[in-house]
Amino acid sequence: MTKKRFRLTKAEKSCLERLQAEHGSDATSEMMALLVNEENFSAHRGAEEIDDGPDDSYECIVFGNDGFQEDVRSRKEVARLMMRLDQLGIPILGFGVEPEGYSWAMRVECDDEELLDLIVWDIWFDITCPEANPVKEELNDYLGDIGVMAA
Repeated sequence: MTKKRFRLTKAEKSCLERLQAEHGSDATSEMMALLVNEENFSAHRGAEEIDDGPDDSYECIVFGNDGFQEDVRSRKEVARLMMRLDQLGIPILGFGVEPEGYSWAMRVECDDEELLDLIVWDIWFDITCPEANPVKEELNDYLGDIGVMAA
C-alpha cells in the first residue's frame, strides 16, 4: 500500500504567503492558538465565537490542532480556508500559530460559528478523503438555507 503524498499547489502557497504578509503574527490569534492547544486539544479543528468585544463586534476563530508546521495537509487546509472565506466575503482579521507550531487559529469577522465549523471540516475531508466527505451535503444544505451558493 502506498502512502498518499500531499503537496501545496502554487495557489495554496500564494495564499499562505499572503496570509502571513497581511495577517500573520496577530497576537490575539496566537493567543487563541495556544488556548485551543492547551484547553481544547482533543478537537482536531473547529470554530468558536470570541465573546469579549463590543456588542456590535462579531468575531470567531477557526482553528486546527493538526500539526501546522510539520503536516502539509494542515497548511493546505489553512490555504483553502482562506480561499473559501474570500469567496464568501468573510474578512480575515488575524492568523497565528502557537509557539510549538502545532496548533493554529484564524480570527474572522463572522458570527456564524456553525458555518465556519462546517467549512473547516469540509475542507479537511476534501483534502484527505474527497470521495467520502461526510459533511459536504450538510454544508451545501446549510449554505442553501442561508441563501449562499453551495460549495
